Amino acid sequence: ALKLEEFGVMGSDAQNVCYLRDLEDATRMVDVMQSSTGGSAVVIGGGYIGMECAAALVTNNIAVTMVFPEEHC
Repeated sequence: ALKLEEFGVMGSDAQNVCYLRDLEDATRMVDVMQSSTGGSAVVIGGGYIGMECAAALVTNNIAVTMVFPEEHC
C-alpha cells in the first residue's frame, strides 16, 4: 500500500490523513468524517473504493477533490 510520501507529499502521519485498508481504518475514517462536517477532503484514487469514500464524504457534508492518474474515473 502506498503512502503520501511516495507521491512526493509529506504528512502521511497527520491527524486527519486516513487510509482504508481494514476495519480499524474504516472505523477511524468514520470518526474523522463525523468530526469534520463542513470541511474538505482529498481522495487519492478513482477506483471503486475511492469513489465510495468520496460519496460517503459528500454525504457527510464534506467537500471532496479526487486525484487519480486516469483521464476518467
